[in-house]
Amino acid sequence: MKFSGNTFVVTGGASGLGEATVRKIVEQGGNAVIIDVNTDNAKKLSEELGEDRVLAPGRVDVTDEDQVDQALALAVERFGTLGGAIICHGVVGAPLSIPGYGPSNGLTSIQQVKFVNNINFIGVYTVAQKVSEIIIKQETVNEDGERGVIVMVSSSAGLDGVLLAYGVAKAGVAGLILPMARELAPFGIRVMGIAPGGFMTPMAISTAQLGDAFIVPGFSAGFPRRAGEPSEFAFMVSHIVENPMLNGHVLRLDAGVRLH
Repeated sequence: MKFSGNTFVVTGGASGLGEATVRKIVEQGGNAVIIDVNTDNAKKLSEELGEDRVLAPGRVDVTDEDQVDQALALAVERFGTLGGAIICHGVVGAPLSIPGYGPSNGLTSIQQVKFVNNINFIGVYTVAQKVSEIIIKQETVNEDGERGVIVMVSSSAGLDGVLLAYGVAKAGVAGLILPMARELAPFGIRVMGIAPGGFMTPMAISTAQLGDAFIVPGFSAGFPRRAGEPSEFAFMVSHIVENPMLNGHVLRLDAGVRLH
């Protein structure tokens, strides 16, 4: 399995880690399908990289099954088969319109947890399941009987117990990897997770989640002492896709930083 000659669905593909992954897929000779609510960025990226190589099917909300189904149907119509999915989308927290509770509403409410988990966990599984449903009907691609690869993005926050609603959702994604890998193993589909630390993405920058996180008290020192570049994430995805022995694991990509 490799990017070249195959088509991969990328959620959150209009910016950040997803955009870097789309660029890597095209660079290595593959096709990408962008699932994102950011239609302007998705369209610009498709035009830049080539609309024959990158499909931007319009606004696709991962919490809406019908929208996901329609986008995947367009992908199959355009490219024929799918090689897998890299599921990068996510939100850090709920909007201000959904309040917390307790003193100054500073604690995490169940409404906030539901909002974040609907996108960061249920939305992740929705795409993973629907892509898998397509792939299991396809022919195998090599002598191992492989059909495809699903890569889901967890987070060091989920593994280290940081940010309640976000951390719970990302911990859920991490917990999904092995049982889904076992369930799909008979069909030749591998399932892997990546748990990034601080990366230089629009979401992280807008929420001040990186940079100082590598040097202030409360974070163990790592090396290199900087935020990761999205291209470094995309490089990891490429390796996972090409290495058939990577299955059922969550790989930390965090320069050795631990949140505590």
